[in-house]
Amino acid sequence: MTTQDISVAHQRLREGVDALNEGKLDKAAEAFSDAEVRFRLAGDYRHAGDSRMLLAEVQQQNNLIDSAIISYSRARNYYRQAEQPLSEAAATMALGHLERQRAHLDLAQQAYEEASALYQQQRAVRGQGNVWLALGHLELQRGHIAQAAAYYQQAVAAFQEAGEAITEADARRSYGDTCRLEGKFATAEEAYRQALAVYEAQRDHYGAVDALNGLAQICLEQWRLAEAADLFGEVIRRSLELEYELGQADGNLGLAAVALANNQLEQALASAQRAQQVYENQRNALGLAQALRLLGEINLRRGQLAYASSQVQRSLRTYQALARRPGTAEAQLCLAEILRRRGQLERATETFSAAQRQAHLSTNPLLASQALLGLGEIHRQRGQPSRAHELYEEAARHAAQLAEPFRSYGLAEAALRQARLAIAGGSLQAAWEQLTRARPGSESGPQHARLVPLLALTEGEWYLTVGEFTRAEGRFSEARQQAEVLQEPLLAAEALLALARTYLARSELQAALLTYSEAERQFQQLENPVGTAAATLGTAQVLIGQQRWSEAIERCETALRGFEQGEDLAGQAETLLALGLARRNSEQLDEAWTSLEAALQLYQQQRLPLGESDTRYERAGVLLARDQLSEAAGELQQAINLVEQVRQSLPQPEQWTAPFMRQYAPLYAQAAITEVRLNQEQQARALLESYVRLAGPSELLEQLKAYEESIPTGGDLSEEALSANKDLLKRLRQLRKGLA
Repeated sequence: MTTQDISVAHQRLREGVDALNEGKLDKAAEAFSDAEVRFRLAGDYRHAGDSRMLLAEVQQQNNLIDSAIISYSRARNYYRQAEQPLSEAAATMALGHLERQRAHLDLAQQAYEEASALYQQQRAVRGQGNVWLALGHLELQRGHIAQAAAYYQQAVAAFQEAGEAITEADARRSYGDTCRLEGKFATAEEAYRQALAVYEAQRDHYGAVDALNGLAQICLEQWRLAEAADLFGEVIRRSLELEYELGQADGNLGLAAVALANNQLEQALASAQRAQQVYENQRNALGLAQALRLLGEINLRRGQLAYASSQVQRSLRTYQALARRPGTAEAQLCLAEILRRRGQLERATETFSAAQRQAHLSTNPLLASQALLGLGEIHRQRGQPSRAHELYEEAARHAAQLAEPFRSYGLAEAALRQARLAIAGGSLQAAWEQLTRARPGSESGPQHARLVPLLALTEGEWYLTVGEFTRAEGRFSEARQQAEVLQEPLLAAEALLALARTYLARSELQAALLTYSEAERQFQQLENPVGTAAATLGTAQVLIGQQRWSEAIERCETALRGFEQGEDLAGQAETLLALGLARRNSEQLDEAWTSLEAALQLYQQQRLPLGESDTRYERAGVLLARDQLSEAAGELQQAINLVEQVRQSLPQPEQWTAPFMRQYAPLYAQAAITEVRLNQEQQARALLESYVRLAGPSELLEQLKAYEESIPTGGDLSEEALSANKDLLKRLRQLRKGLA
């Protein structure tokens, strides 16, 4: 080619640069392509490479990633032919960045390592620093936090040697990100502040915004919420001055997280939606994934599970497309909890397990602990208490590795889950110990506020189990009020359900009915099938108390379907027990026995002794209706043995025994009556005396007297039957007088 042709090639290259600077991308692409051809024909491979590199930049801006990769590859080949190793390394680095953007992490690593070899040959310290910085980003994306930190430290050292202040600050800020993820907050804060000082000294306003955002994230993750809000506000202020939209979005997303932590859900929702819109407009996939995940968490708290599920699944797909392991784990954890609440336990189990694996690979004990708690709840619901206990224990071990305040929060939450499990299993001493362990962590400061209603709810369940109904009502009312203040609608509904159970236990049927109806409405709004089924069952139990047997049976059948959908075995057992009772009173003895047999098997499978005791008591009722006295006596004795087993687990027996035992006066009375009918007065007397020593005679005497009044001593009965009834009445009165 002539000198004039070379001159035209340079002219076309300049025209392309001018067009690129003016944002005229099509014109720039045409000019760079023309320049490349002219330089290549002239054998000027260095400038051909420059033209192709610039064309790749245009293609990137047009989001033509595949085309850009081809262009960088050609540029690299041109530089190799021109023996320009530093330019070849730069093209190779650009290839690695695009492969990382496409989540082809192995290809990206290969490109970075090839570039590293070229920089090392040329002793190009700055270039080597860029490689280490890129490798740090790559390992961070993979969730290898410690390896990423090591690369960032190497990059800092290289940029220091090269005298590159801005890129050194970039590496320090990235190192701060890894320290923050590892919970090394003091080291992270120092790195961010060092980077901020450099950015401000060098007037890199965009870098300063990003460093401030890192400092704000530290405050957020340490629950220093007021400081975090101030810093995120400063991020937004500076970004507005710079017209830096992504900085504004980062600040708004941070403010949304602060508002969520402060239980200000509407404010959190508005800020997160503003951030989401900017990330979508800017095509920032990582920011969009983070915004959608936070929106999912907000809507999960609000009980809007359909919205939450859609947002989190979209977030999860984006994280997975980016091969971003830490974000993937967070999104999976949120999605798993949504699935659990919707009763989709199989998918929830798979998703919690996946989140746990991702958290383990990322060395994130906080996420691992939360995933294990979720798995524990599923196993508890499925009637596998031993496995649930193991998972809660493992969650506590992970929580113990955390820095404060997460350590005390995680340990308290695990202890409360274990306490609820122990209460259901009749291990009241163990439950009390777990509650004692949880109280300091639940009451240690405003950052633990979300545990306060759960603590009150669990204590209320303990008091309800031991028969302290007034205390139980007080704790349930507190739990509901606190949950409403904290905008925790699911906990508020659970507390309302527990209040209804307390009213039912006190035979306040109208109050119980109204409260169950309200609880059912709230659970329906929260798309919670198990809670809805529990409230429906409660209504059925009230109807049983009102002797409305057919309505009760219908409600029980509805509740049973809900519990089966949610795989809730304890709920199924309780429903079958109520169904058996309603059917027995409807004189459907065979159907009643079938229901009670199924309930018994479920209670035994789950090792729930008080439920098993109640079921054996009702089975005895069916046997008595069939005049099978010996079999009934056996059932009643087994029921008493189970009550005694739980009684012996009470802490401070002298304080709790009497209220606990008074709940079981009908059981002891029926057992004694059955023994009398079997002419076993001595055994009956011994049984009643043991009860009286523990709980006093009052409730027992009422039960015996009521039974005596129900014995017919006249009417159309045969002489033989009347004589037998009068004899039984005489012996029962003697027994009762011996207790008075």
